[in-house]
Order: sequence, then structure tokens, then C-alpha cells
Amino acid sequence: MLASKSRVLLLVSIAAWLTLITLAVPALASDVHKDGYCVMRDNCGSKRVFGKQLPCPYNQEAVEPDKELRELLVSTCGASFEHSKACCSQDQLEDLIASTKQAAPMISACPACWANFLNFFCIFTCSPNQSTFLNVTATATSTDKKEVVTKLDFLVSDQYGSGFFDSCKDVKFAATNGYVMDLIGGGAKNWREMVTFMGREREPLGSPFQIDFPVEDPQNILTPFSGVTRQCNDTDVQYRCSCVDCLPVCPVLPPTADENPPCKLFGVSCWSFSLSFVYTATLGIAIAMLVVRRRINAAKDLIGFDTVNRSDEDEDEDSRHLLDPDQYTSRYVVSALLQEWFYHQGYLCAKHAWRTIGICFGLVAFFSLGWSRFGVETDPVKLWVAPDSISATQKAIFDQNFGPFYRTAQIIVSYKDGKDSIVDEKSFRRLFQINDHVKALKTKDGISLQDICLQPTGEGCVIQSPTGYWQDDIGRFTSSWESDFEGCTNNPADCLPEFQQPLKPDIILGGFDHEDYSHAKAFIITYVIQNSLNTTITDIAHQWELHYLDFMDDLVHNRVEGIPTEDLRISYSSESSLEIELNKSSNTDVRTVILSYLVMFLYASLALGRFQIASPRRMIIDSKFTLGMSGIFIVLASISTSVGIFSFLGYKITLIIAEVIPFLVLAVGVDNIFILCHEFERRKMNHPEETIEECAGKTLGRMGPSILLSALSETIAFGLGGMVTMPAVSVFAMYAAMAVWVDFLLQVTAFISCIALDAQRTEEDRIDCVPCIQIQAPQAMDTEGTLPAWVRKYYGPLILNGSVKKIVVAAFLGLLTLGLCLTPSIEIGLDQRLALPSDSYMVQFFNDLDGYFRVGPPVYFVVQDDDVTTRHGQQQVCARFSTCSDSSIANVLEQERKRPNVSFIEQPASVWIDDFLHWLNPAIETCCRFRKNDPTKPCGPWDDEDECQVCYADKDPGWNISMNGLPEGAEFMKYLGEWLKASPDEYCPLAGKAAYADAIKLNAAGDKVKMSHFRTYHTPMRNQHDFIAGYKSAHRIADQVSKDTGTTVFPYSVFYIFFEQYVDIVPLTVRLLLVAMISVGLVTAGVLGSIKVALLVVGVVAMIMVDVVGAMVLMNVSLNAISLVNLVICVGISVEFCSHIARATVEAEGSPDERVFSALVEVGSSVFSGITLTKFLGIFVLAFTRSKIFEVYYFRMYLAIVVIGALHGLVLLPVLLSYIKTERPRFMAAGARSLSWPSASLSASSRRGLREGRRLLQTGADSDDDENDDVQQAVAHELPRSRNGANPTSNNGGRR
Repeated sequence: MLASKSRVLLLVSIAAWLTLITLAVPALASDVHKDGYCVMRDNCGSKRVFGKQLPCPYNQEAVEPDKELRELLVSTCGASFEHSKACCSQDQLEDLIASTKQAAPMISACPACWANFLNFFCIFTCSPNQSTFLNVTATATSTDKKEVVTKLDFLVSDQYGSGFFDSCKDVKFAATNGYVMDLIGGGAKNWREMVTFMGREREPLGSPFQIDFPVEDPQNILTPFSGVTRQCNDTDVQYRCSCVDCLPVCPVLPPTADENPPCKLFGVSCWSFSLSFVYTATLGIAIAMLVVRRRINAAKDLIGFDTVNRSDEDEDEDSRHLLDPDQYTSRYVVSALLQEWFYHQGYLCAKHAWRTIGICFGLVAFFSLGWSRFGVETDPVKLWVAPDSISATQKAIFDQNFGPFYRTAQIIVSYKDGKDSIVDEKSFRRLFQINDHVKALKTKDGISLQDICLQPTGEGCVIQSPTGYWQDDIGRFTSSWESDFEGCTNNPADCLPEFQQPLKPDIILGGFDHEDYSHAKAFIITYVIQNSLNTTITDIAHQWELHYLDFMDDLVHNRVEGIPTEDLRISYSSESSLEIELNKSSNTDVRTVILSYLVMFLYASLALGRFQIASPRRMIIDSKFTLGMSGIFIVLASISTSVGIFSFLGYKITLIIAEVIPFLVLAVGVDNIFILCHEFERRKMNHPEETIEECAGKTLGRMGPSILLSALSETIAFGLGGMVTMPAVSVFAMYAAMAVWVDFLLQVTAFISCIALDAQRTEEDRIDCVPCIQIQAPQAMDTEGTLPAWVRKYYGPLILNGSVKKIVVAAFLGLLTLGLCLTPSIEIGLDQRLALPSDSYMVQFFNDLDGYFRVGPPVYFVVQDDDVTTRHGQQQVCARFSTCSDSSIANVLEQERKRPNVSFIEQPASVWIDDFLHWLNPAIETCCRFRKNDPTKPCGPWDDEDECQVCYADKDPGWNISMNGLPEGAEFMKYLGEWLKASPDEYCPLAGKAAYADAIKLNAAGDKVKMSHFRTYHTPMRNQHDFIAGYKSAHRIADQVSKDTGTTVFPYSVFYIFFEQYVDIVPLTVRLLLVAMISVGLVTAGVLGSIKVALLVVGVVAMIMVDVVGAMVLMNVSLNAISLVNLVICVGISVEFCSHIARATVEAEGSPDERVFSALVEVGSSVFSGITLTKFLGIFVLAFTRSKIFEVYYFRMYLAIVVIGALHGLVLLPVLLSYIKTERPRFMAAGARSLSWPSASLSASSRRGLREGRRLLQTGADSDDDENDDVQQAVAHELPRSRNGANPTSNNGGRR
């Protein structure tokens, strides 16, 4: 493919120049300038040996041509010469015909351009009125001792020049994905640049003398030539060009959704404006209603309201009812059964502690045997792309039929300041040295670049480097390098590298404006290496790339002798670089992750204990470090079990699992440890007469349902996430679900046993961590913890204050509105630079690549199920014939190219069928020819014309632009086979072997085209948005063409397989989170028996998710697979923040405020210390990671999750629960047994603390008259009703 591009471009260029040389034969400095006079005629020799022939000065009357010359003139230049004289000889005209034949394959596809091209040079060479628009300005003596023309002026009118240029400016040369204007006009942007390029004296490939095109004649002796030109959309059908070559002919494409401007009001999106307006209006109405209500209440006569005074005994009784779980064991059927089950389970686990621990960890060890099949998946394709995904399937089809995309190694060289031009002699010489060193590199097995590089012509490696203008030979780099460089960048076909493919400046230079190549700021070298499905070949390439990377590291650090680089900024990469650096990043992050976990482990272990500073002996006994470590060990055991099970089943672990699962399980498990420990200590303090086994059973009976609620919600949510097709996410979800559930099972069995053993150790005054040592220590003090006391005295009353609650609701609704406004602005994608260590050389390379590289990646549109042996099938893919379908792939790609801001397609497509059918054109006599005596053998360029028969020369109907009579069926396949075997040269650049040999795949029988591709290029891709938009646009185009033509078309580019995930990642995220929250709601409603509370919990979790997404926008965290996993984790952590408080509220007695207050005192401190503080410490360590991906996707996201989750769970949820006046379920399962737990009086300190808490609560309520009524009535009526027997107890004080 590359060979075809290079050779065809070269041949095209040569043909164009030969045409110019022959036609550019001007008139000598002449005296006579009037109609009927010439200024030049015939050939008089050359300026040097082997030089091209130059015209003779001839300022005389035009000559009447003989019959043979007349016929040749009319057939070549048209009917205008049928009766006129001429200023050219037979030799000149024959040279003109030979030159134009070489240019014909490039130009003839557009009849208007071809007609103007012929007319321009026919008039220039043979017009009988030469002297009116030509003037010879310099002559010299030829090698034949004759006077020859060396310089002349050609005065052309703007009308004629513009018409000529406009007819040719859009004509494509498909084989090179370029334009004919790049070859005949040096990439000209207007007609003067085009003709100036044509007239520039350059031998051997340019004009043999200088032709100037002045704007006006200073001597006023010439008249501008202003003949008639044909337009590409000419009304005469025989001159009209196709849409591919003529923009005015093309139909207008309907606008896409991306072209519609976004809706905005006052500079902000309509979505944000609407939400902000609704929030502001609602808040304003609420405030107005509150003010009106207060004024109405102030005018009411409140005489007659009599609060109920309560004695200390009443308060003690109510306190006992308020917080003693024995006094309000649930009577809801599910909760009652769960309490009974967990009570007996906890009792048995505590009674048989060592046996329980042994059984649990025996099972853990058994399931961990699956580690023997442990494996880590590092292949990005297998991580992010489902095996049956569209992109994976299409990539497999492309690779198997056309071969995999090639490998590359690149070097970008610039000055360190980034401001100065790199185009200077010193930099060039160093570039030659670098290139020579790279080509000389050899591995220990003797493998060099020559052994692995791509060699399309078999004559040299494809090395795209500025040194290629001198064929990578520093000996050719002379003092005239500046003029050489200017000439080569203006016309790369004049300066071919060793692999004979023109080097476009955009590929090898960077940092220049427009076409000012001499001020480029960077050199870009690209080594193209063979790729293969054969791993042996790729392994050899990989070994050389490792050697190359070592050399480049030495070069960057100025350790290569003879190549000083202290002033250079050198960026480099290879095909192996990204995988190597990603693994290095992972190894670097391991230490940070482990340190983060150790900090959380240490805090959790220390925070469980009680410390009496005044009594060191008591302190080392009351410490819970061993118990905390056992809880941490249970977390690790659950992870080990999950990994063992799924490894045995063949699921490889991923880096996301290794780095995130421990964090997740620790997040959802540590708070359970705190809750169980704190509840156990509370029971021991309030019921000292209970045995350890009874206390453990009642602890689990009280807290087990709550733990089950959170664990079951998370397991179901994660389990449903396993249904996602993205492998990294689905495998993570399965691992997470199993780990969370196993962690729950171990906590309600093994950890309860550990609590019992630790309590036994404490009662026997044995030292923590060294239980074999028993010491004498003072009795433990019956004191309330600092955090619970703070919650009871300050936080609870404050948060339940009437005015504060309203402010909280308004503030969190404002946060929700802000989150909803920000959500549509979230970026999608994952910048690969973030996955690398901050000091990786690849970060600098990607930055320089974005800054300097000006070419986008190639994209191939593959066409299947189209029978191109039929006329209909041909019309579905062609473009350069009048009967081609408007919706053909070639026509559509050309139209899409003209709106690159939408299509992200920049260059013309390579359309093989157009080139093939034009190769058959008998007017191009040098292409399709066969021997007359053996029609199966093609003629070569040097075969005698009399022995060859031009294809389709005698066909009836003959070759024509309407396609009528072009080959079909077996004849089509016969010619196609010959075309694919023909190599392009200067005589026939349309031959297909080089450009299209790998673009067409035949079926097994060889009688049909199985599939083919049409290559074009994307616009330069600078960021993730460009890549995603390019992917979407290419699929949009392919889908539309498939629909319109009935064929199967799909696009392929090397990066597509990694970006398919982003097409559906937004709906995928919504589905995952909705399913997770629905499962949370169902489980919560089932366990708690309260639909209102379940909906409230789901609502708060949803608000957390929205606010986290909004925080992602503010913190520049994009949505991708990693952040999606973190959002799923956010659901789990949010449930932990909400479920325990929600259940404690439902199970509590009293008014809504009192229920919430008791829940905050009971479990709020455990949730805060178990999740919030633990995670804060771990997240703080992540801030020091070297990996940007950890800093962005773990530190920032986890910080947002914990902060937002804690605020919603500990601030908003209690406030919302306080507004719900829901009665606890009052029904019992048929036949269910009631629990009979021994009761005991609360300690005096606990009763005093609760009385103080109630007073503070009521004092806070006094600030709001309405809520004060509720609190007073609840205190006056609800609690006495409970005390008067509404909740009967058994004889021993236990509640049924």
C-alpha cells in the first residue's frame, strides 16, 4: 500500500513535469507582437549534454501545417486548429502528445480539467498568435551551436487562469489520497501559484527553461491570453466532472445532529438555566410560605396548650425504651425472623469461638486453592473490549483479510526552548547521525532495522525523516541544503527517499504555520516496522524495540558519543513503549496502594479500643488492636476467597480489581466492625450481668439485620453489574459481589467469635496482643465514648433543630441542582498520559505528538456483500462515472470530507474501482495493453506498440464515462487480476499492485471480490473528544451508506477498538446505577418493612451519585471504565452511610425526631469513625502517588465519594427521616417465635446522658414553634402510651 502511494506519486509527478517541459517552449526575445506571428518554433538543441531540447527563437509568421501535422493537431488540440496555421513542428507536437499521455491517468478522470490542461499547452506550443501573449526575454547557445530560448514571459488573463485552476483544484489522485494539484501545481492555492510552479526551471524533472507569468506587461506589447475554459460542472455533459473532483456537482448532505447549535439562554445551557430557575423559584416560594406561616402562628391564641411535665423517673423509663434494644425488638415479620436467627447464630459462634474460626478459615483456605490458576490480564483489548463486540469482530475481519496495521517507532526533535526553528545545518547533521545510529542498532541475535522494517519496494526501509530528502546520506547534504530543502518541501516528488515514496512535509516536520517549512520547530522521524498475526515475527520486532529504547534513553541523557544533545528536546516511542510504561506505573503504584491500606488498617485497629490515659495498665488491656487486626484479616480473607473462586473458574484478575477491591471491601466492611464492637461494648456497659455469649448473640441480633441489609444490597448491585459486556467492569463486579458477600458471612460468624474471645481476654485482665500475660489493673470505668457523647450533646440537637433542618434541605437541594447542571458537561474518555508515571518519557512524547504532528490516523471503509462484477455493484462504490450512485461509498466519503468539523475526515479516499476502470481507458495507451499474438500476456512499457493491443480500443460500445460497456462478470475479474499484478511507473501510474494489492480480497475460487476497503484519513486527533467523535462519525457514515446501498460497510482504524466503549458508556452508566439503586431500594424495603424509608434511602443514594458526578466535572475527572467502576463503588459506600442509620431509625421508639436522635447516638458515631475517618486517612496517602491516574481517579474521586457520602448520610438523611412519621410494622409472622431476652436497668450514667440529650433536643426544637408542637405532643403522648402497656413485656422484662 505504501509502495503504491510512493511510486504512483512519483510517476504522476514525473509525467506532469514532462508535460510542462515539452509545452514550455517559449518565443525568443521578439520584436513583432501581432496576430499570425510566432516567437518560437521547432527544437534547436539543449543547454547541456543529455539535457532536454529547447525551442528555437522564431519571430516570424506562423507556418501552414502539412496534412499529417494537421490531422495530429486536430486530434490532439481540437477543431480550432482545423484551418489555422501553427507555430509548432511535428517533433514538438509529438513530444507534447507523449507528455500529456503520461499526465492523462491523473487528469483525464475530470474531463473539464483535462480539456483545459490540453488547451493550455496546445495554445502555448502551437498557437498561430503566440507573439500576442508570449515574449522571449533571454536566449543562449545550445550544445548544437544554435540559439535557443532560455526564458520568456507568458501573459495570462485572470479569467482564463482562474477557470483553468478551478477546474482542476479538486481533482483527486486516489492512489495517494491526494490531489492532482499537488503534482502539477505544487499544492497551489490559486492559479498564479499553479502556473508559477509549472514554469519554474528545474531539470531533469522540471521545465528546461524559465517561464514567467507577469501580472501585467511592463512594455505594453502583449495582450493577456483569455481563451474559453471548461467548468467542472459544465452544462456540456462530456466535460462535466464527477462529485469526487468537482464540489459544485455534489448534492448537499443533510445536516447531522452535531451541526445543530446547542440550546442556550443568557449564555448558559437551557438545561442548566431551567434547573436553576426551578430551584430558585421553589426556594423563593418556600421562604415566602414560611414567613407567612410564622406570622399567622404568631397571631394565634395559644392559651390552653399545656405541656406534660415529666419526672426523672418518667425520663429514665423513656430512656430505657429509647435506646435499649431489648425494649423494642422488632415485630416486623422479616426483621423479627432475622433478629431471632442472628441471635442464635451469634450465641453459638461466641460459645464455640475457636471451632467457628477454624471452620471459617478452613473454608477460606479451601476456596483460596483457586489461586493456583491465578492470572493477571494486561491485554488492553481483552480488558476493555468484549470478545463479541462490534469493534473486536471488525478488527478480526480486517486483520485476517488485509493484515494488521504496521508497528512504528518515532522520534521528535526540537530545541528545548521550543521557540527557535530546528531547520538549521547543525540540527540536520545531528539528525543524520541519529538516523544512522538507529539503522545500525542490532540485538544480541543480530537483528537490525533492515530485518524488521517495512520495505514496500524491496529497495529500502520506510523511514519518514527530513533526511530522506537526501536519501538519508549525509554525503549528499551540501552547502546548498537550504535551496534543496525548499525545493523538496515544495515538491516532494523531486526528492525521493530510498523507499521511493514522496515525503510530505506535514509528516516529517512540525510547529510551522501555513507552509512556512523553513521555520518548523520540530523534526519527526517515523520508522515503519512490519506487523503480523504471527507472534514469532512480532517478538523479533519487540526485541529490537527494546534495544532501540535503550539507545534513545542514552541519547536523551547525552550519553551517545559524537551526538551532543544538551540543547535538544528529544521525545521518542516504540510500539512496545506504552505497555512497558504502564507496567512500570503499576509497579510504582503498588507501594502507594499498600501504604494506603496499612494506614487504614492501623487506624481501624487502634480506633476500636478505649484508652484511659490515667491507667496505662488498663490501657493495654482495653486496647482492641488484635481484634481490629482480626477484622482486617477477615477483609483480606474475603478477597482471597473471591480471587480463589474466580481464578479457579478461569477469570483473570485485572489491575483495577487488584487496586480497588481491597479498598471497596474495606470501605463496606470496616464500619460493620465498628458497629459490632461498639454495640457489644454498649451492651456490656448497660447489662454487666449478661454472659459474653448472650451479649454477643444480642449484639448480632440487634445489628445483624442492618449489616445484612447493606451487604445484600451491595452484593446484588455488584452482581447485576457483572452482566455488563465490558470485561474489566463485569469481572470487577463479580469479584466485588463475591468479596462483599464472603466478608459479610465471615463478619457474622468468625468476627463475632473474635469479639467473644477478646471480651473474655478483657475480663481476665490479659494484655492485648500478648494474651498469655495477665496483669493486675484497675476496673474499667463506665464512661461514654467521646464521639458518641459529642453526637448526643451537640450534633444531634443541632441537626434536628427546626430551622437548621430547613436550611439543610435547601442547601442539599441546591447541591443537587448544581450536580444536575454540571452532569451534561462531564468529559468522556481516558487520556493515556494519565495512566503513565508523571516522569515517564511517554508523557513528553504524547505532548509533543499533539503539538507537532499534523496528520490524523488512517481509516478504512470495508465493503462486504457487494458484487462488483455487476454494473449495479460497481455503481454502489464508484465515483468518477456519470452513473455512479449518489450514495456510493466513494461519493459519500468525498462529500463528508468537505465538512471535516463534522465527519473528522480530511483527505480524499482511495477508490480502487475508479482507478481500475480508468486503467482500462483506451485513451491512456500506456496502461492496459496485451500482446496481439497472445492476448493473455500484458505488454510492458518497452514493448513495440505495433505488437500490442490497447484494451477496449475496438469494443462496441466502447469505454465511456457512463459505464455502458465496461466489463462485468468473468471479464471484470480477468482485467482486475491483471491490474492488481501491474506495477505503477511513469508510463502508467494507475496500475494497482502498489496501491491496492492489499485493498482487495478475492473469494476462495477467485471469481468474486469478497471484500475491499477504501482508505482515507481522519483529521489530526488532539484529544479524547476527537477520537470518540471520529469513531462515531465513521460509523454514522458507514451505517448510512449500508442503508442506502444495501451493502455491508464498516469502518476500521487502529484506535477504534479502544473507543467503542465510550459510545455507550453514558447509557451503560445510567443502567448500572439505576439497577444498583433499584436493588438497594427493594432490599431496604424488604428488610425494614417501610417503603417510605426505602424510597428515602434510594433518593439520598441517587443524590450522592449526582453530586459525585458534578464533582467529577469540577475536578476534571472524565467518565470511563475506571470512573464507572468507582461510581459503582460509590453506590456501595453510599448504602453503608445510609442503611445503618435508616434501620436504627425505623427500629427506634418515639417521635420522628427522637427516633433519629437515638439512631445518631447509637450508630452515627460508628458510621463516622468506621467509614469516614478510615477512608480519609487512606485517601490522604493516595495524594502522594507518582501516577496521575491514581491522583485523578482514586484520590480525587474517593475524596469526593467519602465527603459527599458522609454529608448526605450523616446530615441530610437524618433530617429527611425526621420528617417521616412512619409507624413501625405491627405484624408478626404466623407461628414466629418471640424473643425473650433478659433485661437489665440502664446504668445511671447512661440514663443521665439520655435525659440531657432529650433536654437538648427539646431545647433545639423550641426554636421552631410547629416542630415544638410535634416534639411536645410526642413526648406527652407517645412515650406514656408505651409506658402504660402498649408494648407488653414478659415476666422477666424482655420484650416480645
